[in-house]
Amino acid sequence: MAEALIDDPVYVAVSTDVSESRLTLTWALRHLQPKKLYLLHVHQPISINPTSSGLEQSEIDAIQESELTSSYEILLKYRDICVVEGILEQDVDISYSLANNVGEGIVELIYENNIKKLIMGAAADSHNSEDMVNITSRKFDYVTKHAPHCCKIWLVGNGNLIHTREGRFDRRGSPHPSSESLTSLQGLDSALVPYEEAVRGEHDNVSHALSSPEDQSARGFETMYYEEQRRGLEIEERRIKAEEDLRAEIENMKGIQKELEEQLYIDCPRQFEMFQKERDEAMKTTVELLRLLNLDNSESASHSPSSSFQRSVSNEPPPYFLCPITQEVMREPSVAADGHTYEAEALREWLDNGHDTSPMTNLKLAHRNLVPNHPLRSAIREWLQGHS
Repeated sequence: MAEALIDDPVYVAVSTDVSESRLTLTWALRHLQPKKLYLLHVHQPISINPTSSGLEQSEIDAIQESELTSSYEILLKYRDICVVEGILEQDVDISYSLANNVGEGIVELIYENNIKKLIMGAAADSHNSEDMVNITSRKFDYVTKHAPHCCKIWLVGNGNLIHTREGRFDRRGSPHPSSESLTSLQGLDSALVPYEEAVRGEHDNVSHALSSPEDQSARGFETMYYEEQRRGLEIEERRIKAEEDLRAEIENMKGIQKELEEQLYIDCPRQFEMFQKERDEAMKTTVELLRLLNLDNSESASHSPSSSFQRSVSNEPPPYFLCPITQEVMREPSVAADGHTYEAEALREWLDNGHDTSPMTNLKLAHRNLVPNHPLRSAIREWLQGHS
């Protein structure tokens, strides 16, 4: 039965021998069903001595570069195998390193990439099976010895599972907590306690085994690994805090925007209503003036003054035709905020000169808007045409 799908990517160690590693890769694809797969490869550069080979260093570099290119092209063949098995091409990546020793290179990649799932292949042998007890692969033995205990490693040979090293947090067999369970730095510190105790407890018994450079290097890798875990959690906590602060600021800005919109919704209609009311009052005043003007004309016609007196009276414009500022007949009569009618140009000049009060009442004007007094303008034009 295939293992349940997991979020951790699966790494498959492959060599340049496609016929041998193909079975290992196929086993991983069919049994682990990974969402994300990495082809892990350690390239061993060919060693050429310039003196004994008689080659120039540039020639040696060219040979090594060509070999590296060929190795990478072989890895692309493995990716094609994954695609044939149903894995999307974008879900297959390559993890690559250069090392003189394959086992050391694999361990280094495990620590660098925080690998939790690794499948390795054993040398082709018709006797390989999952019933094997003694593991004869020195490469697998080295990796299991020096890789972090949280990394689960499968050994596959001839397409068969030979051995599984379960991922553990410490050497006593306690389960390794996943990165999801370490939700805080305190959780990580607590999780490190059994590991540190195990190391201290075993130190006296196996100090002679830890004296080799390889073991010391592995211990250094483990220290680096857990330090990276700690730093990762610190960064994640800071990111979450910054995200919360940003969301709070956005909500605050939304509240301010809503208040401004509500205030604008209230103030604008109110100001427009006041302006309309002032305009209507001015129009009523003008209509009343016109009515009085017509009344005066009819009364004048009912009398019989001398012709000279009639001419002198008729030549004088009515006082409400005159601008209160210029005392001249208005051409563009306009109603101001005080309800009085002025020559538009004269009132604008009055306002531009720094006045903000009414020329008639000396009270402060509510606004600087002018409303054309069309009825009065029509009356003035009619009067001017009759006296031209």
